[in-house]
Amino acid sequence: MTAFSRRHPSVNFIFFAFVLLLTMMTEHPAIALISLTAAVCFALCCVGAGRLLRQLRLIVPLMLFAALLNPLTSHLGETVLFRFPWGSDCTLEAVLYGAFAGIRLAAVLFWFVCWNSVITTDKFLYLFGGAFPSLSLTLCMGMRFVPRLLQRMREVSLAQKCLHPDGKRLRHAGRVVSITVTWALESALDTASSMKSRGYGLRGRTAFSPYRFDLRDALALVWIVLFGAAALTGRLRGRFSFVFYPTLSGERGIFTLLFAVCFGMLAAYPLISEGKEALLWRVSR
Repeated sequence: MTAFSRRHPSVNFIFFAFVLLLTMMTEHPAIALISLTAAVCFALCCVGAGRLLRQLRLIVPLMLFAALLNPLTSHLGETVLFRFPWGSDCTLEAVLYGAFAGIRLAAVLFWFVCWNSVITTDKFLYLFGGAFPSLSLTLCMGMRFVPRLLQRMREVSLAQKCLHPDGKRLRHAGRVVSITVTWALESALDTASSMKSRGYGLRGRTAFSPYRFDLRDALALVWIVLFGAAALTGRLRGRFSFVFYPTLSGERGIFTLLFAVCFGMLAAYPLISEGKEALLWRVSR
């Protein structure tokens, strides 16, 4: 668990809302690079190097696909690099916009990797259970059920291979599906009985919550809102505007740099929090 994961759920949610919104809304390459760098570093803290490498197997091909698709489909731009065999132009502007699209897509995907590690099921229910109780519970149960179902299918498949090492593939798949579906139905009935016995749906029912908003959460929220609002103001005022077609042009100047620094301070907050905790631990020892 990271230091940022121990913050209040509202602090976590507001941070991800700011950083994802700005990453998806902004078309400036510098913002995409800052967001990708911060997301990769924080994902490394959240899931570790092993799981991050497994995530890269999915994210890198998607990133390359987005980067290569744009020059193949868009032929705008004034700087022609070469011609494809079918006669279309490959322009520098199309290549750079494809690279930018791939970087931004990778940044968003890495931020969602961090989201899955930080915003747990309990936090999701705490945030949205009061306003949308049924929808929140359904989403949480669905997100939890799919990984459990896949894990159970792997366990059943391994057990069946041990019992029937020479069995046919079709019969093996039928056994695995039958056993897994039976387990899923039994689990659903147990969950329904447990929820009914605990009084789910009754009026006036209360729920225990371990989350308390303290001074550290308040300071973190001030940091996030301050730099997030500053970066959002820069985006709305056009300080992050960048045009790829027909030629490359974008905003420059001290204000653009200042707003980019604000976004960098926002995106780097989980890393700063983690570094501060590591420093305090080292000093305390």
